[in-house]
Amino acid sequence: MFYRGLFTCLFCLTTLHSVFAQSPAKITEEVREILTYPYNDPNPVVSNTSKIFPYTTFEGYSKDGTKQKWKVVKLENDYIEVYVLPEVGGKIWGAIEKSTGKEFIYRNEVIKFRNIAMRGPWTSGGVEFNFGIIGHHPSTSSPVDYTIRTNEDGSVSCIVGNLDLPSRTNWRVEVRLPKDKSYVETRASWNNPTPIHQSYYNWMTAAAVVTDDLEFFYPGHLALEHDGSPTLWPIDGEGRDLAKYKNNAFGSHKSVHTVGEYNDFMGGYYHNSKFGFGHWALYDEMPGHKLWLWALSRNGGIWEDLLTDSDGQYMEFQAGRLFDQYSPSPSVKSVLTQVPFSPGITDRWSEIWFPVKEIGGINEVSPLGALAVRNENGKLFVGVNSFSFAEGTIEIKSNGKTLFS
Repeated sequence: MFYRGLFTCLFCLTTLHSVFAQSPAKITEEVREILTYPYNDPNPVVSNTSKIFPYTTFEGYSKDGTKQKWKVVKLENDYIEVYVLPEVGGKIWGAIEKSTGKEFIYRNEVIKFRNIAMRGPWTSGGVEFNFGIIGHHPSTSSPVDYTIRTNEDGSVSCIVGNLDLPSRTNWRVEVRLPKDKSYVETRASWNNPTPIHQSYYNWMTAAAVVTDDLEFFYPGHLALEHDGSPTLWPIDGEGRDLAKYKNNAFGSHKSVHTVGEYNDFMGGYYHNSKFGFGHWALYDEMPGHKLWLWALSRNGGIWEDLLTDSDGQYMEFQAGRLFDQYSPSPSVKSVLTQVPFSPGITDRWSEIWFPVKEIGGINEVSPLGALAVRNENGKLFVGVNSFSFAEGTIEIKSNGKTLFS
């Protein structure tokens, strides 16, 4: 559809939804055999670091995989599928957009434990829930409590949770799939039942596959280092546009906390396959937007070999309750990077994780949908990707003049 005036306006409305009534969402439990590279050999010393007391660490990691049975919870509606692993930290294993068959949350088809987390074992992919002292938290690779339920509104939920012993706090995450939305929601509840202040650390760590055509959409004009010091984003001091994945082929791994714009979303888009992924939460609840990249050199490729067999390299889009992931520095002190968890407090917040398709990028998001706008060669492209079926009128205006309706 075109409006001919000072420029050409091309409008695209893409929906993952049928106009027909949606079926109720479904939730099932099953046991799957998944190729697993296990961990073992617990250190006899209760803890070699005060950060994870009273847990042990693990020193043994297998180089050979074997089929192992794992409990898998599947949540499904007409538009997406979501998988949860209660025995691997309660993490979301992965998520698929059904009309394309593409993953908007990277699902590693092997469980390959490697020495990365606080206690040692960690496996890549999915959405990992981190509460307590620092990531990756002590129960990230061990079973947690869980329950499933079908809700009165037709949605389904898998609720996972655990007691974090180093911080003495309790956390719960409800992984909720509505019957009529093309996103999955996580509803977190975190409680400090102790009479003293505890460490306040929360980051929800999601993974997505990387390709050379991937572009990141992280609002902001600055990035914070772990100690709170600022750098430029997305154009760095050398003039490189770091929002393009392929332009990060220098140096080592990248850890970027973007700031400088009051906005509620982050995500990525694969221009060749016309597909993307994203996260939305109220900025006041989740101001932390982190981009993590393994080095594009062999320095990062080694970890692709260590963490997966055939699913390829990935990136992480991480959402946090604070602006960045605190790391002590003698030169930088900031209340923006570390705060205490007050005694007797319970915090609650919600987030959504979603796919997008066929709109060219992500410039604005709400729980109703995603918007992409770009100006290319004198043509204004406007794309709207609906997360639910709705009826209404969309108008595109410039200086009060309606260009398209």
